[in-house]
Amino acid sequence: MPLSQNFIKDPFVVKELLFASSINNSDLVIEVGPGRGIITKELISRAKEVIAVEKDPDLYQGLIEKFKDVNNLKILNKDFLNLNLSSEPYKVFSNIPFNITAEIIDKFLKSKNKPTEIYFVLQTEAAEKYVGGEIETQSSILAKIFYNIEILGEIDRTAFTPKPQIKISFIKFALKNKELIDQKIYQEFRDFVIYGFNQWKADIFSAYKKVFSFNQFKSINKNLKINKLKPSQLKLDQWLDFFDSYQKFVPISHKDLVDGFEIKYLKRIRVKSN
Repeated sequence: MPLSQNFIKDPFVVKELLFASSINNSDLVIEVGPGRGIITKELISRAKEVIAVEKDPDLYQGLIEKFKDVNNLKILNKDFLNLNLSSEPYKVFSNIPFNITAEIIDKFLKSKNKPTEIYFVLQTEAAEKYVGGEIETQSSILAKIFYNIEILGEIDRTAFTPKPQIKISFIKFALKNKELIDQKIYQEFRDFVIYGFNQWKADIFSAYKKVFSFNQFKSINKNLKINKLKPSQLKLDQWLDFFDSYQKFVPISHKDLVDGFEIKYLKRIRVKSN
């Protein structure tokens, strides 16, 4: 199956999912990985305009034939990860390939023009990572900068073909009214957070020991009281305050360890997987 995608086969399930969304006849909607078009069919009857992005050439040709008489649908035979996103306001509704979930969500997070709402069918494990909670994750902290995130429900696995072996959830990302961090420094924030989560140390002080001096951390801890916490125990507001201290007090020479860390981390992951 292209990109390990599990397709929804039950039209009634699609109708229920759309009913749980706010998508209406004034919306431009992007669908990533439409596959055979079961979601696309419902979207075009509900949204003003739909852009369906399908990488697989055979599935693309099937969609072109199936929807040849539809006027409010544009079908693109492209890799979504290389697509230039719309400059207009838009929403996203997709059953995405599970094995590129992080890459797809990161593309939206890094975009200047973010969707106002994102509705995704995801593996429950991945959905829970983005929601976070008592224990936050790298994914939840990086996404909550811009979005309020909630799981709207679980989807019966028998609604898919092939039937997945893991639980599947329906998740919503709603764009916050105010950005908690300027987009211009978002990548710096990403590097900072990803660095901390991937040092595999017992506490936040140990994770950033090579970045902050002892006196700097002592001063920071006086206000934030985070020295005994693990990176996953810091809430979003604590991460923001911690990052603010990093920007203000850490000299450029010590920032070299953090700058560009996301790229280094991804390269390391690819090497291990090959």
